[in-house]
Amino acid sequence: MNTTPRPYRQRARADAADSNTERVLAAALELFVERPLDQVTLAAVAERAGVGLQTVIRRVATKDGLIAAVGAWVGPQVAEDLGPPPGPDPAAVAAAFRRHYSRWAPALARTLQQEDSSPALARNAEGGRIAHRAWLAAAFPDASPLLRARLAGVTGVELWIVLTVHEGLSAEQAEHTVALLITSILENPT
Repeated sequence: MNTTPRPYRQRARADAADSNTERVLAAALELFVERPLDQVTLAAVAERAGVGLQTVIRRVATKDGLIAAVGAWVGPQVAEDLGPPPGPDPAAVAAAFRRHYSRWAPALARTLQQEDSSPALARNAEGGRIAHRAWLAAAFPDASPLLRARLAGVTGVELWIVLTVHEGLSAEQAEHTVALLITSILENPT
């Protein structure tokens, strides 16, 4: 009797598990954007993902585990969408942030709004701030700490939300505004 596992069955199981994990993380991200954190439950994530609650629990254990897993899953996607720094060209930098925020602004804004609700969410928010600063440092390597702080302020998701949501600017108008602000900062370094 052959007791060697059949590789194709194991691969199919692994593929199904990966697919379930992807659905769980995508469902959790959707719910995190749609609802306050205290209204997101593992059961709601399971229902949205079309999997059993035990599947979610096996993958993430707790709500903080879910938040950490979503952050680890989203981080590379966010970085890829932003792309490499285009150098110190204000228009190119503003265009990169427009591309970035067109997809990620709601999730990023919700993370910042609720970061005090969960240690994992606070870590995700801080990781985002660190990545944002590092991207700006690479784009503007000669900028002083003061200039980089100003650049972080005018390229942050908070300003993007003010411009596009609260003030009703189009993405193109917001991009142009951010480019103008970056130019002003670079022209007035003190």
